[in-house]
Amino acid sequence: MNAKQLLGAICAMVIKIAIAAVVIVVVFRLAVYSYDFGYQVFADIPVSEGEGRTVSVVISEGQNSRDLAKMLEQKGLINDANAFYVYERFSDYKDLLKPGVYELSTAMNAEEMLKIVCDAGDETEEN
Repeated sequence: MNAKQLLGAICAMVIKIAIAAVVIVVVFRLAVYSYDFGYQVFADIPVSEGEGRTVSVVISEGQNSRDLAKMLEQKGLINDANAFYVYERFSDYKDLLKPGVYELSTAMNAEEMLKIVCDAGDETEEN
């Protein structure tokens, strides 16, 4: 084997190792992101503990859950709009938003917020 072939073999090996390293790093980061996202969706942890901070939220007619999730994130009521949206899609509150003005707290989890903005005014009187 001459020097040119040896250098070519070494370069090919280095390139294969570099590609493998990049693939491993990408897969690892994707796995960590997926785990964190799943944890946010299924753990349903509020932004703050204790009493929290109360924020007024207005839901207008025709507003969808993605818009609500973005608004809640902007107001600091949730950490991730996408996680809230996915949670809403898989919950019993899917597509049940009711227009109105609501007082939500940073101490509420996604389930509690959805219950308020979807069930408000649904009290039926039994005769």
